[in-house]
Amino acid sequence: MGVIPDFTFFPARSDTNTHPRHASLWMKGKRLPRITGHDMNATKSDSGAAVVQLVEGLLTRAVEQRASDVHFEPTDRSLLVRFRLDGLLHDIEELPKQIAENVIARLKVMAGLLTYRIDIPQEGALPTPHLAGKDDRAALDMRVATFPTIRGERAVVRVLYSGTGLNELEDLGFDPAMTDALRSAACRHAGMILVTGPAGAGKSTTLYAMARHVLTASPGRSIVALEDPVEQRVEGVTQIQIAPHGDLDYPRALRSILRQDPQVLLVGEVRDAHTASVIVEASLTGHLLLTTMHSGDPAEAVVRLLEMGIPPYQLVSMLSLVTSQRLVRTLCTACRRATDRSNEPYAHVGCEACHGTGYFGRTAIGQSFSMDASARAAVLDHASADALRELNAKQSPGLLDNAERLVRDGITDADEIRRVLGQSIT
Repeated sequence: MGVIPDFTFFPARSDTNTHPRHASLWMKGKRLPRITGHDMNATKSDSGAAVVQLVEGLLTRAVEQRASDVHFEPTDRSLLVRFRLDGLLHDIEELPKQIAENVIARLKVMAGLLTYRIDIPQEGALPTPHLAGKDDRAALDMRVATFPTIRGERAVVRVLYSGTGLNELEDLGFDPAMTDALRSAACRHAGMILVTGPAGAGKSTTLYAMARHVLTASPGRSIVALEDPVEQRVEGVTQIQIAPHGDLDYPRALRSILRQDPQVLLVGEVRDAHTASVIVEASLTGHLLLTTMHSGDPAEAVVRLLEMGIPPYQLVSMLSLVTSQRLVRTLCTACRRATDRSNEPYAHVGCEACHGTGYFGRTAIGQSFSMDASARAAVLDHASADALRELNAKQSPGLLDNAERLVRDGITDADEIRRVLGQSIT
């Protein structure tokens, strides 16, 4: 896309700017249209065209900057636009209050939503045929969700990319022991592999990498994925979009797909006890099942499955591996600063290449928990989460241990580990 017509620049306020990265995102010659009250009194076609260009310009810039989400947040005097970059939100643009409704309405039109319903939440998909980033990552899909607030409608656009470059287990950044554990578990013919972590920890990316490993290591196996939403398209995998609030929810889709003779099932997330019970049934009947859950660590995930009503004897029979992971930002190699500390050779600084943050890109850290004889005995004995954590610590390094490895290797620094894990390295 060319330079957006220059109606003057409307920068985000310095008193609300949460990060210096914002400053250089827009100061590169691509200036957004400023639409004033006078412009709004012009012909509808002129003002409408300006809003169309404005929204398209924001979405294009989001993809160019590798943003995972675009937030349109109404305030008392403006519409604040924020990008989520490498996991953190950054103020990008402050739009005039008088065009806030028009901007949200434009997003609704693009997504096929009801523009006149401003009193209910709505969800839809945006067309993305022309949006591509600078690093060969194209926007595969854009999902928009609107929600009414006391200051007007709020909208969030989630950007899903193709060509992320994280296709294989070896690409994810895990330590060799965890990579081997994932690779070994993915080659099983039955059982469940559970990937856990908070939202935005890269769990789905790990599932896709495991699915690709299955396709490569065991060609000829039938793989079916049930997802909400479909975040990547994987050649050789039958992918199904779930409608959790419609007729095709996870339990119904699972029960139906089991009649179609799949050998490997990828289920986006275990969200409730009903889904968990169907997953247990599938894994106990000779299927390899890959899925995710929101939890802090592997021990917490095991306890949560038990609390969902899965009998301990069934859980130890079907659960093969539980992992937990986080994403940490990596230091910008263009500006990182050498230190005199052997346990932290580099620290972040900030430059134009990383937009002033000192970091560019992210990598994963993880911990694995295999259901060996001691773990099975502990689950059958109704062990507490703390007891399971002690067993896990004997099996594999923890998240903090792996984080310290990244700091020692100069991949990230102590400040980033403290932000992600809430703990300081020694």
